[in-house]
Amino acid sequence: MSNKKQKMDPRVMRTRQLLRDALVELIEERGYEKITVKDITERATLNRATFYLHYSDKLDLLYQSTKEILNDLVSSLNVHFDDKIKIDFLKDEDEPHDTFMHLFEQISLNSKLYKVFLTEKDIPYFSSGLKEIIIDFVSNGINSMQPDDKKLTVPREMAIRYFAAAFLEVIVWWLENDMLYSPKFMATQLLRITVKGPYIDLPFGK
Repeated sequence: MSNKKQKMDPRVMRTRQLLRDALVELIEERGYEKITVKDITERATLNRATFYLHYSDKLDLLYQSTKEILNDLVSSLNVHFDDKIKIDFLKDEDEPHDTFMHLFEQISLNSKLYKVFLTEKDIPYFSSGLKEIIIDFVSNGINSMQPDDKKLTVPREMAIRYFAAAFLEVIVWWLENDMLYSPKFMATQLLRITVKGPYIDLPFGK
């Protein structure tokens, strides 16, 4: 994906960005089903011929935009989980590892798109695509921290699905509240609650 971007003509990149931005704005205002190619080109201040040089229809624009954004996120999370990362995850609560930071930083770079695509009912495959990425992200983290199933308190797949669903809901909540916390704060808190849970001191057993 990144190689294609490096070789792509800057004018082509700018045109596609204008069309993507127009699509996102219009979906936010009217909903996907109510917009047309004409609406998109007018908002992007481009002609229809230019649109059809890049996309076959508005669904193609939506699909390719979704694919590009999710591929960018995968690339940003492509960090090797080694023994050092295990230590960082468990001990350095105030400095979350780069993978946690990348998750929120990358989303913040395209926050409007993420917010619109995650909340628009006509784009369920964006949510499902992001969920699969987060599942892989969580799976890599749990496998790195504890590869032995016998030392987990619940079945591994259950833990992975539980945390992936929680991560996705936290991301949606963060976006819906206009990213009231910084990516670093979100990464730090998400790591803390994942490793230690939400409680400072439990009264159980006293």
